[in-house]
Amino acid sequence: MKFTQFITVLIAAVGISTPTFAGPNHDLTPKHGGIVAESREVTLELVILGDKVNLYINDHGKVPNMKELKGKLTVLSGSVKTEYSFVPVEQFLTVSGISNLPKGSILLATVTGYKGKTLNARFTYK
Repeated sequence: MKFTQFITVLIAAVGISTPTFAGPNHDLTPKHGGIVAESREVTLELVILGDKVNLYINDHGKVPNMKELKGKLTVLSGSVKTEYSFVPVEQFLTVSGISNLPKGSILLATVTGYKGKTLNARFTYK
């Protein structure tokens, strides 16, 4: 093995074995009683309230202007796929009219228009 190959393998091994820690402002505990995920260093919290789903977005303590954002929620329950459009409210995005959300459903949130980025997050309803 050549020296350059050895160094490349060594760097890759160290990179894989080194744990990745969230920074000091990456608190992933739910603030609204929901399920938390992170996308592009932005925290997204999905809160399920009966037939409504609210999506809170937090960027290091700052809440974006929700009126500038668009998004959709895709619900995957078994072989059934249903899509809903988020509606902006003061502090969150919301979807209503979701009925009979079974446990184990996968919820995919896609938000566009945030600082020119698209935020994607995957949640599992337990």
